[in-house]
Amino acid sequence: MRIRRFSRAAAVVWFVHAALLVPVAVAQNPVYPAGPPYRPVPGPEFAPRDLREELQNKTTGTFTVASVADMYWRSPVAKRMSAELRDLLRNADITVGNLEGGVGFDADLTARAMADLGFDFLAPGEFGGGPVLQTATEALNKFGIKIAGAGPNLATARRPAFQEVPEGLVTFLHACPGDNLCGPRATNTAQGVSPLGVTIWNTVTQEQFNQLKAMEASILARRTEADVLVPTEMPPNQPAGRLSWLGQNYMVAEKPGELRHEVNRGDEQALVLSIRNAKELSDFVIFHMHDHLNRSLFQAYSYSNYPADYLRPFLHKLIDNGLDMYVGSGVHTVQGIEIYKGRPIFYNQGNIGIDIGNVTGLDSPVEPHGMTRTETTERQRAGYFSHESNSIAYLAHTTYQDGTLVEIRIYPVDIGLNARPWSRENVPMTPTPEKAREILGLIQKYSEPFGTQISIENNIGVIRVRPEATVDVGGDLDIPGRRRN
Repeated sequence: MRIRRFSRAAAVVWFVHAALLVPVAVAQNPVYPAGPPYRPVPGPEFAPRDLREELQNKTTGTFTVASVADMYWRSPVAKRMSAELRDLLRNADITVGNLEGGVGFDADLTARAMADLGFDFLAPGEFGGGPVLQTATEALNKFGIKIAGAGPNLATARRPAFQEVPEGLVTFLHACPGDNLCGPRATNTAQGVSPLGVTIWNTVTQEQFNQLKAMEASILARRTEADVLVPTEMPPNQPAGRLSWLGQNYMVAEKPGELRHEVNRGDEQALVLSIRNAKELSDFVIFHMHDHLNRSLFQAYSYSNYPADYLRPFLHKLIDNGLDMYVGSGVHTVQGIEIYKGRPIFYNQGNIGIDIGNVTGLDSPVEPHGMTRTETTERQRAGYFSHESNSIAYLAHTTYQDGTLVEIRIYPVDIGLNARPWSRENVPMTPTPEKAREILGLIQKYSEPFGTQISIENNIGVIRVRPEATVDVGGDLDIPGRRRN
């Protein structure tokens, strides 16, 4: 009798549990795209939000951004640099740059110096992860300065950093194009930088291409010789006019020696979605890349004054998805400025510091040559870091009014390479009037291909933007998941 009662009780409990578990099973059923059946499924009257409103610059009042590029110094400069430049950085609503030199000789000193200069966001330069990134992040966080673009895994590296100002919520994202140019690619399980993979193609004429194909064929023909135990693998098949051979990619073009770049479509889509999502969660989005990619084989690496061919269409796509400002660094030379749909693109703002004397460290081991570390570095780096093009830069001060770009002021910067004692180099100074006009003349020249008009007024470059130049974005985006069935 006791057994029967127990069985009936067990049956009742079983039925109750089964009833409770039904919604769990249904919740996993793909028949309900909006969730379990107790959550309403949108009907035909559902209308998705207008992305033209969500992706516009939503800042209010007068909003200013100060931007610079590579800060490659190991010791503080805030108290020695030009007061004009320092005040521009300090007084902007948002200040952004690239921490190229890492945390310097003293992480706390570097963080204090960056805070003294008013920085809100910093790109991680070329320290893509590990203890250096952790040390920098912890030191800068004490002063509210945020780093984006690198982390312990891919999701963290692609995540935006946030800063709130009275005019709106601002987000900052960073990525590095090319593999291992700023550190390893972050993956789902490994630390590194937010990646934008790029495949590089060398251009050759048709005649040169035919010669390469003939060389390839003559070498591969020896795979069948009798003493070849295991022949090499065949090179991958490429479309007509393309060849991948001996670790290099070649494509036919009108002129030889140029470089063509193809971005990894998966990385590109991930960054597009990251930018658009960041804009939907904030009012203003800044994106930075540390871009080392060159335009040609016949110019020395990292000296180009014009962006690589992939960059302009890629940035236009990001702006079409909500990006408000691009700040570029990497090649260590000044490049031009473009205004696209009322959004500024600073392709490269040059070096606001490039610490030659101290780039390798403070120690001076005793060696037969009898030189200090700084003297050794001078000899090693003279051909690269001492070029005149590495010694100039500009600070951009960008002003918006109620979400519309109004004006950009370009302040030339001279860091004095080969013109000052080592202890005074890399300190950003306002150039002489003659030097200022020379730098601004170069920026005018480099901006001509983008149709940007820059006037020179009192040794400052000025770009005035008409209100009608700012147009809505997002209305023409084709997003399959937002199509109405």
